Amino acid sequence: MLQRSFDQPHSQPEESTATAIERSPLPTVDLREMSRILRRRWKTVAAPPLCLIALALIYILSATTLYTATSTVLVDPRRASAIESNQSAISMSNFGTDDATIESEALLIQSIAILQRVVEKLKLTDDPEFVPTPGLLDPIKRLFSSNGPVAGASPEDAAKARSVDILQKRMKVTRQGTTFLVDINVSSESPRKAAEIANAVAEAYFEEQVRAKYDATRIAADWLNGQIDGLKSRVVTSEKAVEDFRSANNLTVSQGVTVNDQQITDLNNQLIAARVQTAEARAKYDQAQQLSKSGSDQGGFSAAISSDIISKLRAQYADIAKNEADLSSKYGPRHPLVANVHAQLRDTQRLINEEIKRILQSAGHDYDVARSREASLQQSFDQLQGVSSSSGQAQVRLRELQREAEANRTLYESYLARYKETTAQESLEMPDSHVVTKASIPIAPSWPKTWLVVGLALTLGVGVGFVLAFLVDYLDQRVKTLEQAEQLSGVPALAAIPLIAAGELAKLAKRGRQELSRYDPKTVKLLPPALQPPLMRYALDAPGTFFAEAIRSIRLALQRTMRVQPVKVVLVTSALENEGKTTLAVNLAQSVATLGIRTLLIDGDLRNPQLTHALCPHADTGLLDVAMNRASPEQAILIDHSTGLSILPSTTVKQAELITELMFSEQIVDVLDHFRHRYELIIIDSPPLVPLVDGRALAELADRIILALAWDQTPGEVLSHTMDLLSPVHDRILGTALTRVDLSRLRFYDYYSSSAYLKPYGTAGLTAGAAQ
Repeated sequence: MLQRSFDQPHSQPEESTATAIERSPLPTVDLREMSRILRRRWKTVAAPPLCLIALALIYILSATTLYTATSTVLVDPRRASAIESNQSAISMSNFGTDDATIESEALLIQSIAILQRVVEKLKLTDDPEFVPTPGLLDPIKRLFSSNGPVAGASPEDAAKARSVDILQKRMKVTRQGTTFLVDINVSSESPRKAAEIANAVAEAYFEEQVRAKYDATRIAADWLNGQIDGLKSRVVTSEKAVEDFRSANNLTVSQGVTVNDQQITDLNNQLIAARVQTAEARAKYDQAQQLSKSGSDQGGFSAAISSDIISKLRAQYADIAKNEADLSSKYGPRHPLVANVHAQLRDTQRLINEEIKRILQSAGHDYDVARSREASLQQSFDQLQGVSSSSGQAQVRLRELQREAEANRTLYESYLARYKETTAQESLEMPDSHVVTKASIPIAPSWPKTWLVVGLALTLGVGVGFVLAFLVDYLDQRVKTLEQAEQLSGVPALAAIPLIAAGELAKLAKRGRQELSRYDPKTVKLLPPALQPPLMRYALDAPGTFFAEAIRSIRLALQRTMRVQPVKVVLVTSALENEGKTTLAVNLAQSVATLGIRTLLIDGDLRNPQLTHALCPHADTGLLDVAMNRASPEQAILIDHSTGLSILPSTTVKQAELITELMFSEQIVDVLDHFRHRYELIIIDSPPLVPLVDGRALAELADRIILALAWDQTPGEVLSHTMDLLSPVHDRILGTALTRVDLSRLRFYDYYSSSAYLKPYGTAGLTAGAAQ
């Protein structure tokens, strides 16, 4: 259904409206609404891609074809010079392996110095491709350019600089991911030339590496040579100072140690041994003294026990004692042999005692000798220590001089070795990089990339189209849905009257060909139904269409109001011209009249009486004549016998001031009062409200007002302004009606009011193409 249903006339308090606004949900992203915006703005979406694709194709056809050759170089951080033999030298000769180093080498490849080598080698200054062609805007560019020619620069240098600039733009150096491989890409109009330049750039890069390393080596060798002479004299001076100081302080060195220190070491060892001997001798002597004082057997002395003589004497004593025992047992104690054996025992014991006494005396003597020797060594050691203490400060200074001489000697030897290595390296320098893949002649152009350019144009165009579509739809404030009309006006939206196809109207217009021959404008002022514009009677001629359904919905709203309130005069108006108010007024009046209700249709637009021109163009008496008492109402009213509708036309008025004054006069009030008593319903086709004041004056006299809004034509601001103009009679506004609604397009705004939703109920009048 193309209308809004309601049970009671519109009378909503302001408080309820405010509450509804406060409770309305916050705006959110509606994907379906976005889809509908893109569908209804498909022309706006499609225009930028088509334009950009066309421009892209023009560019592709007019652009210069370029071929790109690629030479791949390996920046090898582990590659060492051929003359370096040890690993430490290899590690020191190579640069770092971090990303910054590789990126630096990539920037070095496209540096001005290398490109100048290539330009000179290949003579690109004579190549037309690398000579800039003058443009129309060059003089203007030079005015605003800060890179003007340098004073004193020769033409050859300027030409070389321009060629280098062009080559730099045609070349691109990229690193392959995080590897050590670097691609040198060069573009040219000639495939062979592109390969030659790419390989020439790689060679120039290697030459630059070798030259830089040679210059660095030569500078280092010169500097080392200058340092070596000074270091050599410093070494000689420091070593002479050591020897002179040693001679002056008698610090003779033997096997790396001074003689005094060596003597102290030897005496210390001897003193330690003497102390041990003294301790042993004293121990023996003390033991002998204790045995002597105690009166014990001195034969238990350790030295006596270990003596061979005493051992023999004891053995002899034992043999004699045994013999004595044998003789005593055999001959008795008084036998001369026994006495003789006793004498032998006494002599043996005497010898043993004498030997022990001698050993005891020897222990005391040994103790005295050891103590004397220890005292002598201690005295000598003390004397040498005194000498060492006096020469300690001299030895500290000597060691300081030795360390300085050693440091000078080490530094000199290091510089000398490095100088020899550097001198040898001058004659052989190798680049730290090498070519992995030489550039080959490309077989296909690299630019312009047709699909890339077209794809970018399409992507950018679609993006711009989407943005423009949303922007245009956002800025488009024209009324397109019943909800929008209700929101802007604050009154109910009664119905959406569809646009009728031109072909449908043409079919209905064919009916009047036969009636035209019988029509006499002198006798019949009102056109017969067959001669009336088909759109003015479309609700009656096509009752099964959505157009007629919309008219009936407006009629239903009017009937509901008439049941509860005294409604006699209904004003059908619009905000601006050409919004379908006349078509709405005529069809609504005819629909009401068909119900048997006495209905009068008044053409209230005295300035532009479209209703009169459409239904009774030959009428000679109208509303102005009745109001001015020039004719009676019965003389001016025309009757449509097919519907029973009474029509009061408005003839053309040449005096404009009479029209304005009439709408504000009592005459028009008297005319309406006269008709109120004779008709059940009076429908007035009013002038537009915004440009003319006539419609506002008639609104003051109407019981209800129906506002016609042209679909996708009436701006929202105009509708809001119109409602402000009708604010004194706001309570009399029955509602709004959308006219000329294209149902096929309405589905992009309001699916449930569009043809997509209403197709199951009929298809008549759904195609667009005619104006109402």
